[in-house]
Parts: sequence; C-alpha cells; structure tokens
Amino acid sequence: MATSPFYTFYVCALFVCISILSFYIHQSNKAETPRQEPITALGNRTFIISPFYDLRNDKEVRVLSIVHVSVKELYCLFHCLPNQMVLVRGQIDIHEDRFDFPYGTADILCKEPSNCEYDDISIQESNSTSGEDIVLFRVRNHPPEPYTVKFTVCISAVFGQYNNVLQAIQSIEMYRLLGASRVTIYNNSCSQAMDKVLRYYSQQGFVEVVQWPIDRHLLTSTEWHYAEGLTSQIGYYGQTAALNDCLYRNMYRSKYVLLNDLDEIILPAKHWNWTSLMVELEKKFPGTSVFCVDSHTFPVSANVSGFDLWTKVPGVNILSHPFREPINRNDFNNPKIIVNPRQVLQTSIHFALKFKGQSRYLDQSMAITFHCRKGKRNDVSQKDLIEDQILRRYNLSLVPNVQKVIDHVFSKN
Repeated sequence: MATSPFYTFYVCALFVCISILSFYIHQSNKAETPRQEPITALGNRTFIISPFYDLRNDKEVRVLSIVHVSVKELYCLFHCLPNQMVLVRGQIDIHEDRFDFPYGTADILCKEPSNCEYDDISIQESNSTSGEDIVLFRVRNHPPEPYTVKFTVCISAVFGQYNNVLQAIQSIEMYRLLGASRVTIYNNSCSQAMDKVLRYYSQQGFVEVVQWPIDRHLLTSTEWHYAEGLTSQIGYYGQTAALNDCLYRNMYRSKYVLLNDLDEIILPAKHWNWTSLMVELEKKFPGTSVFCVDSHTFPVSANVSGFDLWTKVPGVNILSHPFREPINRNDFNNPKIIVNPRQVLQTSIHFALKFKGQSRYLDQSMAITFHCRKGKRNDVSQKDLIEDQILRRYNLSLVPNVQKVIDHVFSKN
C-alpha cells in the first residue's frame, strides 16, 4: 500500500517539532543545572567554592569563597521553589589569616529569606536579577543530617606534581589503622604514580579526591606569607580555602575532623587509636571543640636500617626515621588540630579562627603530630635527636597493609 505525500509530510513535520522541543528542553535543563566546578569565577575578584547551609547563628547560607580585599558588595539570589527568586545582600567576612596576600578565603553570609524553600543559590555582584549570567550552586548540608562516621582526615592542596608516593600510602594506611573512615584530599597536581594511588583509594571509597585547580584562576605561591616583590595573589595554593571546604563538607557526616598535611600523622601517645584518645579527652575536657596537637619533626636525614622495603616506590619511608628533634618552646610549633566540625565556623592551618566552646593544646603525653620531613632546626645535631618508637608500635599491621596497596597499584608495572 502506497504512503500518501500528506502523511509523509505530517510525519516529517512532527519529527522536526519534537526535535526542536527536545533541544530547548535540554538547553533549559542545562541552564538550570547547579554548577559542579570546584572553583567558579565570578568576574576576576570573586571565586565561589561552595555554599553550605548553616543554622548555628541564624538560618543562613555560608558561601565559601576566595575574594579580593577590595570586594565590598555581593548579593545572594535564592531560587525559591517552585519558581521564585529572592535577592538579599550578602555579608562578606574575609578570614583574618590571608597572610597579607591580596586574595583570601572568605565567607559570604546569606540570610535565609522567610517562606522560601530552596535547593540552589546564586551569587552576583549587582542587586539586579537581570543582565547577569546566573550560575546556580547547590546548597550543601541542606537539610543537616546526623553524622555517620567518627573521623575524617582533611588533606589540603597536594601540588607541584606531588610524588611522595610511599609516604602518602603509609600515612593513609596509618589513618585507617587509627580509626579514619574517610580521607579527603585536595589535588592540584600530582605524578602519574600518585594518581594511580589516589584512584585506587577512591575506588575503595576510602579517599575522596577533590580536584583543586586554583592556579587556573589565581597566581599561587608556595610561600605562606606575602612579601614585597611577589607577584602571587594567594598563598600556598589556597590551603585555608581547601581546609574550610573540607570542614564544611564533613560537618554533618563526621563526628571529628583532623586537619593536617599528607606527611603528618596525629598519633596518640598512650592510646592505640583516635577513638580511645577522644573518649578520654571528652571526659577530661568537656566543652572543648578544638584540640591542638604539637608538631614533632622526624628529620629524614636521621636514617636507620631495618625497614629497607619498597625501594622502587618513590618517596620517604617513614619507618626508617625514628628520631625526632627536641621542640623549641620559644618558636611557634605549627600544631595540627582535631575539631568538632559542628562547633567551628572558620579554621586556619594550625588553629581554629572562629569556634564555639574551648580550644586546648594537648600535652605530648597525650598525642603528637608525627611530621617526617627535612629537619627544621639548624641548631640541632644528630646526637641531640631523641629516639622515639611511637610509630613502630603499628609495624605488624602497617607493613603488610602498605605492601598490599603497593602490590595492587604497581604489580602490573
């Protein structure tokens, strides 16, 4: 039976109409999809990281950002359901520890409007809802939920084609032995070997890797403090911004958060793990939300034999360096911290900036931060170093666990 020309025209016209409609629906949905980039530029003076719901002072959205010190005015656009927008002026709070760089970590505080159910928010430089590109950001922690794990470790800003693979594996396995349920690592750049390690742990679900391309937006510095003549715009690859992002990501899913670098391990001195340590600390120091743990340098120059394993894996073998420098109490010790994330509003690298409750330094009889690195004290000779076997208590578990990872990751090479 022959098909009439009219029928053929009708089918073709219908197909074209459906295709056009599908295109516009796709474009509309694409425009309304919240942005998923780790850092989003808003002009060239404001960079949005992520908004977080925060009900501790008042019901508000705390938008973690990096801003130039000259920024004085920003606006929060709430996308109320089903189809309404409410604009409020944001309060800009630049963290005090930007170390004199022109850009610093900041909170844009957006007071929640009444009678507005929302999932997304936008930030803009003017108080108009037209004439600007509106970028949606999904609000995290909204609504807040009870925590599901006890300990999360936050590692900020791995950069410079990071290749200290062996020490990274050893540290991550130590975090696991000590009680961590998750490790969050901010990755700016690393070697292929390190990337394999991160992918292995990510597939396990133990490590969360957050890509951190801050140098696409700003001139970064490996110096912690700005000095005249530097062209850098922000210090140490935005380390404080990464740590605050990690703090807020884990605010309602982890009872405690530990903030340190990948070459550092917070070690209990008399307890076997973090759980038993925190049980004692909770009893002895109720109301404390920030615990500062002194850093002890175990210089890589003080090397001993006996653990000459994994020689083909790049990086430091922390088991070969059981000597530490004596602490100079006249110098700042660069402590690392264990925090209750629901009580901390802003954190720096070595201490919390704004928090509720109390902060307390722990005596080294309770815990130390094991930091295996180049020696810090030029006034200390090898004979002045103190032998400390605190890490080797874990050898029976640590060695086979590290070997298992290395076999799995590098066995095909």
